[in-house]
Amino acid sequence: MQKSAGAAVMPNTAVNYSLSPSAYQADPWHQLHPEHFFPWYQPFIHVASGEIAGYEALARTKNRDGQMISAGPLFSDPTVSFPNKLTIDRYLRQQALTLFAQQSDAGFITLNISPEWLQHLSSQHTSMTVAMVEKLGIDPSRVIIEITEQGGDIEALKRLVKSYHQAGMKIAIDDFGAGASQVDRIIELQPDIIKLDMQLFKQAAKGGAHADVALSVTTLAQRAGSRIVCEGVESEDEFHFGLECGAHYMQGWLFQPAAPGLLAKQSCHEQMSTLRKTYLSRKTIRLSDTMMHNIEVKDAVYRLRSSVMANRPTTIDAERLRALGVARYYLCDSGGTQRSANFEVTESGIETCNECIGYNWSHRPYFPTLIALQRIKQQRMVVSPIYRDTNSLKLCKTFGIFITPNEILLVDVHVDDHTLFAENARYKAGF
Repeated sequence: MQKSAGAAVMPNTAVNYSLSPSAYQADPWHQLHPEHFFPWYQPFIHVASGEIAGYEALARTKNRDGQMISAGPLFSDPTVSFPNKLTIDRYLRQQALTLFAQQSDAGFITLNISPEWLQHLSSQHTSMTVAMVEKLGIDPSRVIIEITEQGGDIEALKRLVKSYHQAGMKIAIDDFGAGASQVDRIIELQPDIIKLDMQLFKQAAKGGAHADVALSVTTLAQRAGSRIVCEGVESEDEFHFGLECGAHYMQGWLFQPAAPGLLAKQSCHEQMSTLRKTYLSRKTIRLSDTMMHNIEVKDAVYRLRSSVMANRPTTIDAERLRALGVARYYLCDSGGTQRSANFEVTESGIETCNECIGYNWSHRPYFPTLIALQRIKQQRMVVSPIYRDTNSLKLCKTFGIFITPNEILLVDVHVDDHTLFAENARYKAGF
């Protein structure tokens, strides 16, 4: 996916992808006049309200057959001069902003800019966009500058972002999670919106390692105070995974393709209502399974605790533990230091491994919770969030409970993932 100032390639049934960048010069019909370019609009759907919250302005043009095509390749074509690109870009911005000035209830508009352009731009470029917004009387908070691609000098980007923020506009970072790390952009630019990389998102919706990365990326973005956008949403499964990612907005064919005009805010409301209901139903079933498994494991842990406290290993039902996904159990003191061997639950029974004796686990998030409960005299079992076991690479939870004032029983359990992925590629723990 390529994007550039005022232009982007977005999947659309009306877009012909057979056109190469050089075709802009090869086609004698196409003269690169600004009036041969048109802004089209891809809606953002607000997840919570189900309304169209705003639009991304995308560049379109026509080939010599009169077919509407994406103009995105032109903005990355090295044979087209920068002044020509800038003229077309400004023309498209003017057209898009003029429309939004006339549609005060249309929500926000995002305008794309590539960091690679910064070497060609002076501070006047920023003021031109700001001047357009001011002259048209648009509330600047409705305008979002979307930084595309991954290049560009970070210091130049910071200056550009600062100028837009000072003007009251918002900043979005596109394709987050693609290629090289972009964490520096989160730290330095403090974006209002982060758009998850489309290819990463689509792979992650099927589960596996891509899902682990996508969910970690979105957690980072949320902790940074940025709103998440999932684009390229084409199916119900992808919509469900977008919700798992904490998406604030979504874009994609599932809702509406890019079009030459704006839509009524309520256009997707009924569809979103149906999608949310199917998500809630499906997620409830998945979580019910998780909760039932937790109850069964807790019962087994209490039984295991009794056997350990009474020093009666022969009463431990290894087969039941294995059936529930229990990988191992071990004892730690209240300072977090492991005092026993790992008792590994295998198909052969329970085997001991002394490797971790003396290790300290007080840094694990669930451990301080256990200690805090003990201090307030609450003898409760603590269950960790799902994590991936570094030995088996399976998803796990750890169940923990005190057995004496200074001894803690910890039980690592393989679990199924309750995140919603595509049904034909559900990511199982496999125990």
